Amino acid sequence: MSLALYLLLLGPLRCSLALAQCEEGEYPVGAECCPKCSPGYRVKEACGELTGTVCVPCDPGTYTAHFNGLSECLQCHVCDPAMGLVARRKCTRTENTVCVCGQGHFCVSESGDDCVECRPHSACRPGQRVRERGTEWQDTVCEDCPPGTFSPSGTLEECQPWTKCNSSFQRLVNPGTSSSDVTCSPSCPPSLAVILPILVAVGIIVTAIVVWIWMKNRRSPGAPTKGRLLQAPPVVTTVALEETTSVFPERDQATDEQL
Repeated sequence: MSLALYLLLLGPLRCSLALAQCEEGEYPVGAECCPKCSPGYRVKEACGELTGTVCVPCDPGTYTAHFNGLSECLQCHVCDPAMGLVARRKCTRTENTVCVCGQGHFCVSESGDDCVECRPHSACRPGQRVRERGTEWQDTVCEDCPPGTFSPSGTLEECQPWTKCNSSFQRLVNPGTSSSDVTCSPSCPPSLAVILPILVAVGIIVTAIVVWIWMKNRRSPGAPTKGRLLQAPPVVTTVALEETTSVFPERDQATDEQL
């Protein structure tokens, strides 16, 4: 009974020793060691006592990157656009696909040089600046604008300083915030604010004087004309008497003799 148990335990041990004796370019098949297939190939038929390993190329979409004793090639990795992945290197018979993050994304889960999941870069808020642009492996780093500066969209690398209103010609309408600039409005100089009403008053007075003089001069030429019209009848009467005397001389002479 003990002998049978000994032989039973010894059998797997001998097999394991036999498997361990295969060289690096071989793989075990039962108690035999068969040559491995080259990268890009798989085993179609294992070797026999008189034949070597039969290898065939990997089908499209599959690969083997190393010498192997696989009966099936490995499936190529597919880059999922829904995860923000794009293929940096396409799959071949000897190399797997290499996926990376697309534009505007960064990797949050990786496997070796291959990215498994990506996320969109964070967008900085208005009132913040972009301290560091997002990369393939790092998210965007944002920072609040310091006092006296602003960023309207959150896309600037440096916050812009507030506009300074010119105290002589502008006045402050709205103060600046971290996301908006100062609003200035044109203002009249103090001297002009005093002079302007005076100029308006002088203009009104001058206009009134000019109108008064014009109205006075308009009435003055009419008076002599009226006086000459009133004196006209005596002049006409005198002329009429002289014409009567010259037309009837005999009647005038008879009248003088009677007198």
